[in-house]
Amino acid sequence: MRVVLAEDEPIIRMDIKRMLEEIGCRVLGECRDGATAIELVKKYHPDIVLMDIKMPGTNGLAATRMISGEMLAPVVLLTSYSDPRTIEKAMASGALGYLVKPVEKKKLKPAFEVARQRFLEMRKLRTDIKGLSAAVADRSLIAQTKSMLQKKTGCSEEEAYRMLRRTSMNQQRKISEVAKDFLLTN
Repeated sequence: MRVVLAEDEPIIRMDIKRMLEEIGCRVLGECRDGATAIELVKKYHPDIVLMDIKMPGTNGLAATRMISGEMLAPVVLLTSYSDPRTIEKAMASGALGYLVKPVEKKKLKPAFEVARQRFLEMRKLRTDIKGLSAAVADRSLIAQTKSMLQKKTGCSEEEAYRMLRRTSMNQQRKISEVAKDFLLTN
């Protein structure tokens, strides 16, 4: 797995990097703050981001919100804190995993695999939702156009649809594009 590692403590970062390499991960980039982590994620497109919460400048929660919001990569947060408030903030940030320091090597890979799988599922759902939203918008456009054609020509709904479909086939364009053009010109 290709990883970006964000940890502000150099010694801890070095230890974690070693553990990651021992479990077969490739560390693409490492840094000590959230802003740089965001840059590294955009540059390298890692499979996973392992990010400390408390860092100077842009903290891990803010960086996670941005990375998760743009669906750039799954983030597993790393922290010394396990209080309910910190956990709640971590969940709200969009993190897909949460590990408490000191890091145990045996917990890294399972946390990464779960986070990566959830990320892929979420990305697929977003794609599906966009497709469904587009389909609903197309159907609405076609329905409006059929209604307008019915009023203009006095034809039935079925006849209006046939007109749209025939025009679509003749112009070799999507029926929704034909419907949109019709609405814009009439």
